[in-house]
Amino acid sequence: MQAAEERVLSNWLPTRIRQLEEERAELQRNIALLPQHAPKRLPERLGYHSIPLSGPEGVAGEANQVVEVQFDFDPWLGAIAFVPTLVPGEEGSYAFPKRFKIEVIDRKPGWKNKQWVVSPPPYEWVEVVNWMDEDFPDPGPYPVFFNMGDQRAHQLRLTVAGDAAGPDVDYHALGEMYLFNKKARQSQLESNMMVWKRGASINMFDGLFKPPLWDKSYLYDGVSGMGLPLSEATFEKDDFMVSWGVGNGVEEPVRIILDLGEERQVGRIQLWPSEAPYGMSIPLFGFPGKITMELSAHSDFSESSVYTNLREWLHQDNLLSVHAGSKRKVRYIRLTLEDLAQYKGETILGLGEIMVTALEGREVLITGVEEGRSIACAVSGSGLPQAGLDQLHRLVDGCSRNRRILREVEWIRGLAVRRPLDRRLAEVEQELDAARDAWTAFKLRGSIWGGGLLGVGLLSAMGLQRLQRRKVLKNLKTRIMRDLHDDVGGGLGGIALKAGVLEGMVADETVKRELGDVTLMARETGASLREVVWMLDQQRILLPALIDKLVERAERVLHGVQLSVERSPELPALDVSLTCKRHIIMFFKEAVNNCARHAEATHVTVSIQVEKDRFLRVSVQDDGSGFDTAVKPTGWGLGNMKKRAEELRGEWELTSAPGQGTLVLLKMPLGVLSREPTRAYKTSN
Repeated sequence: MQAAEERVLSNWLPTRIRQLEEERAELQRNIALLPQHAPKRLPERLGYHSIPLSGPEGVAGEANQVVEVQFDFDPWLGAIAFVPTLVPGEEGSYAFPKRFKIEVIDRKPGWKNKQWVVSPPPYEWVEVVNWMDEDFPDPGPYPVFFNMGDQRAHQLRLTVAGDAAGPDVDYHALGEMYLFNKKARQSQLESNMMVWKRGASINMFDGLFKPPLWDKSYLYDGVSGMGLPLSEATFEKDDFMVSWGVGNGVEEPVRIILDLGEERQVGRIQLWPSEAPYGMSIPLFGFPGKITMELSAHSDFSESSVYTNLREWLHQDNLLSVHAGSKRKVRYIRLTLEDLAQYKGETILGLGEIMVTALEGREVLITGVEEGRSIACAVSGSGLPQAGLDQLHRLVDGCSRNRRILREVEWIRGLAVRRPLDRRLAEVEQELDAARDAWTAFKLRGSIWGGGLLGVGLLSAMGLQRLQRRKVLKNLKTRIMRDLHDDVGGGLGGIALKAGVLEGMVADETVKRELGDVTLMARETGASLREVVWMLDQQRILLPALIDKLVERAERVLHGVQLSVERSPELPALDVSLTCKRHIIMFFKEAVNNCARHAEATHVTVSIQVEKDRFLRVSVQDDGSGFDTAVKPTGWGLGNMKKRAEELRGEWELTSAPGQGTLVLLKMPLGVLSREPTRAYKTSN
């Protein structure tokens, strides 16, 4: 990422934003190849804490030896790593040493004449890491990793300056220490020698003894605040999670057996807690309360090493690591799981992985994934429901929590590499936000000034253009209404007149009836046209004017029929909304047209009344042929009249019988006339 840090950013904001977005994408791609960084500040087992030297225990500034490791043989020391202490409530790391050094004794061993020989004493300490002359930068919540190259180590010691944490702090703390061995003359790093149970002895010097917070042994107990050794990239591989259902107990202990395929010298067996589903923050979700482990070369476990009460070895949401510590060869591993967890009345069991490594000295996986290659073994079980048996393969698939499980050295080294990338990504995100805000503000200022200048020039033109447009539209509207009224209206009147004349001249009843229909259609269409022209010409429509138009329609359509009109002498001058006006006209049109087309009436009474100053009552009654209202109509007319009455929040009434005429009544509240109906417009026309 050196190239990214040295990149010269443009002063032109759009280019600068593009450069930062490209750098962010590059950082995100690189981070995706590294371990997941999910630090957690632990409430206990924090690590090693020195005794302050300014008191009676010592003098500030004196060197304070922390740890010394003695190896029974001379391994190749490939790398050294420190994990800082993460204390709840503290930002960054807690009291990480500012000045320290690491020394080793190299006895220069080797084979001579088929014998293993070492150089004779006395031996000298050789510095491999020295930060005694300048302050080491605070690593924050990330490990510190030192590559050693090709370095033999028979003995190792860490020395920290007395005021290592700063001029005002004469104590220091470390969360975890790692010593990774390697094969001779090769780059492959292997296991953490700090947890070896054989071949190494660890001597811890003065430190606080305050369990469960601080203890010397916490420096190499495998419990740190770095989370779990998982990849940043995710995969579609779920954890082992099984439920017995509500109210269903476990009838027998759950047993899981791993068959390694051949006898192997086992070093460590790690049990991974599963992750709670649905994003719930519940540590150790489904982890059993009682665990017994048996290691044997025989499938019947007739001779085995037994480890009990393993649940007590687990701290927080870390791994449960069991060190076999024996040269006995093992093929079968049996886990007996009891005291299963309960969640909402269900018995559940959850595990992320069972990972087995070879005997200490060489961190060789027996199960898991190494260099993209799956290393699995046969898994069987008993005491599980069928769903659990189907999931057993998940226990050795090399993944947990939808992420790939990493080797310990790959994890610690990857987190150390990730530290500058994460910090640079945070800087890029901040710079990108600032550049975007600046560009937005620049565009806003430009828009304001440009809009202001443009607005001054356009306002006058817009005003003139608007006046001219209004005038043009008004003239166009007037011309269209005149043309409709004179040309189309006159044409329809001529059609009605000539059809009426022809109707009186022909003798054939069928032709006479058809001409009568043409005459009626022309009159109806002419009435509708006049209503449209009238509405377009009005700025507002009052109720009295609307009633006048209804009466005018009845007079035009009911030609040759005696028409009586009854109306209240004083109708309120209410504004009628467009939708209400349309509903009333179309309702009245349907009623009048039915009289003209079907009733064969000689007298029609149109009544328009206001009742109790609250309701408008419109009725059309004829003395025609009538019809049976129990017979379902074939057309849409009556149905539409009913829907229009409902949409006007009114009531309608239809009274008719064969030979007794028809009465159609619409009653609606006056209060709805001025408002647009809130109900959906559902009528067909």
